[in-house]
Amino acid sequence: MRLLRAARHAQRYPATNTKRGRPSRWKREDLLRVGTRLSGILERETFSHISVASFVDHYLRLLEFPADVTATLASGEINLFEAEQLARITAERLQGAPGQARRTRANLLSAHLQTKASGTQLRQRVNELLKQPDAGTQADESQFEGFESLEDFDPYDPTHLFWEQIKQLGFAFRDIRREDVLDEEIEELLKASEPIMAVLSRIQRRKEQRGMTKVRL
Repeated sequence: MRLLRAARHAQRYPATNTKRGRPSRWKREDLLRVGTRLSGILERETFSHISVASFVDHYLRLLEFPADVTATLASGEINLFEAEQLARITAERLQGAPGQARRTRANLLSAHLQTKASGTQLRQRVNELLKQPDAGTQADESQFEGFESLEDFDPYDPTHLFWEQIKQLGFAFRDIRREDVLDEEIEELLKASEPIMAVLSRIQRRKEQRGMTKVRL
């Protein structure tokens, strides 16, 4: 895991930026070779739907998720982002026994599913439970070197998964033809797209207002 995280960092930043922080135990050229090999595997196995960054920052973490969280994720009841939030609830962070952490996760999951809350709301509840600020933290480049465990990096930022989801939607729409969609499915898609279009319109208006403000200045 430390090797793959270091390879992801080497791919992301130029050599001049990787000199910050603790020196890597691996040569940069070796890390770049590992990153290229991993990228090739992901392209072949996921049809380029999962990038190296997404795999290392999110999917690789599944290996250390509690069994109850991975089972719920596999069942389709929650998505990866929600699973990441539940996986943050550990015995160490609660300063209790493993059984207590498991019960806490189960209770929180049950409430989350019953209320049909969003992933962001689940993150807020976990933050409150762990008494952490409600802000997705992003590690700077110096933190990618020399990881000792998954606890050293906490990229619970939904924006990363958001853009990954957008990319997957693009692939899905590209593969669908007009004759593949039923009339009732078109209605469902239109209804589902209305709140998204409303948010996009709000973002566009805000951008236009900022542009007008800059012109006045």
